[in-house]
Amino acid sequence: MIWDTVVSASPVLILAIPLLFAIIIILLGEFFERSTDILFIFALILTSFFVGVMALEVFTVNSWSYVFGARESTPENVSSFFRIVFLADEFSVLATITIAIIALIDGIYSYGYMKKTKDIKKYYTLFLLTWVGINGMVLTNDLFNLFVWFEVTTIASCGLVAFKKYRGKSIEAALKYLLLSVAAGIFFLFSIGLLYGQHGVLNFDLLSGAITGSFTDKLAIGFVIVVFAMKSSSVPFHLWTPDVHGESPGPISPFIAIMVMGYLFALFRLTIGVFAGGISAEILGVLIMALGVLSMSVGAIMAFGHDDIKLVVVYLSISQIGYILLAVGVGLTTLGTTDYERFGSLAFTSGLFHMINDAIYKTLLFLSVITIAHVKGTRDKNQLDGILYKMPYTSVFFLIGALSISGFPPFSGFYSKFLIYRSTYAFHPLLGLFTILTTTIIFISMAKLFSTVFLGSKEDQSRKKIPITMLVSMTLLAFLVIVFSIIPHLVVSEIIVPAVEALTGSF
Repeated sequence: MIWDTVVSASPVLILAIPLLFAIIIILLGEFFERSTDILFIFALILTSFFVGVMALEVFTVNSWSYVFGARESTPENVSSFFRIVFLADEFSVLATITIAIIALIDGIYSYGYMKKTKDIKKYYTLFLLTWVGINGMVLTNDLFNLFVWFEVTTIASCGLVAFKKYRGKSIEAALKYLLLSVAAGIFFLFSIGLLYGQHGVLNFDLLSGAITGSFTDKLAIGFVIVVFAMKSSSVPFHLWTPDVHGESPGPISPFIAIMVMGYLFALFRLTIGVFAGGISAEILGVLIMALGVLSMSVGAIMAFGHDDIKLVVVYLSISQIGYILLAVGVGLTTLGTTDYERFGSLAFTSGLFHMINDAIYKTLLFLSVITIAHVKGTRDKNQLDGILYKMPYTSVFFLIGALSISGFPPFSGFYSKFLIYRSTYAFHPLLGLFTILTTTIIFISMAKLFSTVFLGSKEDQSRKKIPITMLVSMTLLAFLVIVFSIIPHLVVSEIIVPAVEALTGSF
């Protein structure tokens, strides 16, 4: 009985546990500084455990809604005008699993990388609060509460970007991001006001049935798409991304990347699960596709000519966001048509599969280049060579991530990109060829980077030791990439397809 109650409350525990430990760490850190590391790791593990509990229940039993202030999740409570509701379905499980994998591994990496950093308790607190905000965005079933978690994520992540407060550039990057996020928050709140003023509801279930496609609806939805496109690093709203990644502490880059994924998950929940019922799905799909094409092309081209190895990965990250947007956009255009069965469902599947794939191998790439910069003291590829001989394990990890992001068979990135090729080609042959061309550019870019940085002189052997937790983190990610490369069909059939069905269930 008690365990059943714990399971039903797991969506809340996923937020409550890191929030509680964030408070404990900042309070106790003043008196028991050594205990903060243990508390941080314990918070990561415990939160990830309840993510697993929720996922197991959803995949083996059924999805459910957790309604605050109600004893039971009855239909009238779930669709109440005023209740706060968290939705535990296959789509939110996919999101929380993806986020938890990266948060746990990046947190372990942070322990080694930031161990001697002053005020580490503040870093741990901001890390956990950012995780709380991301999970809140993907679990909530209410537009105003989405705004609340949107703001929590923004404030905490700005603190992480500005953590190196002795660096003027870090403060500048955080301030730029904060100003853009404040503007985005204002537009988001304005959109919420427009929708509430017209329909009198904010619950996703009620709102999806109330939207009629009026001018006010279109204006509000347009603002929401722009806001989340900006927060998702989509071109042309990506200009904050290089500064934020470049000036934040090393381990924060993959966490920012997974924060971006959280905004993407929320965007897809809104556009497909809420807006597409009253607005033309085809128009929404074309908008998402356009953002995808721009992000793919600009990200791949900018990565090709950059000398900063970390920013190369940043721009490649933007290009991968483009793949996801393009695939989901194709699926969105087919909702409610005969094309959905032909290639629309495959497009959704490929886009969501690429999200979890990309999160893992992109984090591996980030941690690899951060480790190189940590040991060698530079991120300029022109000042690096022979890394393969000096840091062999890190080099192997980078190579695994590079081959996967390049769509090289049989690595996991190939399988999700191959599905994207098929679905986009079925939609329009030129679009399919464009995705293949972009992948070719990415492959050439990674080959060029590998030959410059990792091959070359064997001299000047590095003697600086890499903390074991950093190596363990990269090993875990490389292992996951290999597992996904071996059993992609199981990942798709058991995790991705149910998530697509949950997301598109109203059509």
